[in-house]
Amino acid sequence: MDKCGFSKELYAESWLVHLAIGTQKRVHDWVRASAFDLNGMPTATHLNVLPLGSYSMLLGMDWLYIHRTKVDCYDKAIECVDDNGEPRVLQGNKKATSVRMVTTMQAKCSCKKGCVLFAVHISIDKEEVEDADVLSRYPVLQ
Repeated sequence: MDKCGFSKELYAESWLVHLAIGTQKRVHDWVRASAFDLNGMPTATHLNVLPLGSYSMLLGMDWLYIHRTKVDCYDKAIECVDDNGEPRVLQGNKKATSVRMVTTMQAKCSCKKGCVLFAVHISIDKEEVEDADVLSRYPVLQ
């Protein structure tokens, strides 16, 4: 609140909000028609004030409905219309994914915990697969 320079007002009556994590928080305060920039798209809405940890702001169903929002979780994008009715795509930060190496110690600990482990590292040509004893037993890998 302080970082954004918003001034909050007290509701006449507070109420409980059920959060997605299964807990409840009481709403006491709100911010009147706050203008903010949403990834390059200026917009405004009333805001309920809730302590939500690392989140700066959560947009509620009322804003999502008015802006005809479609959420693409896979591509981390939101398709919506801005306050002028123009279509917009708000792109989140994409994280690069890569193959993660597993150490021998991590594999050993996982097996001790009862995990079933399927680990494959192949650096041979297809012709050499028949010569690799373990790989030749699993034709689906060939």
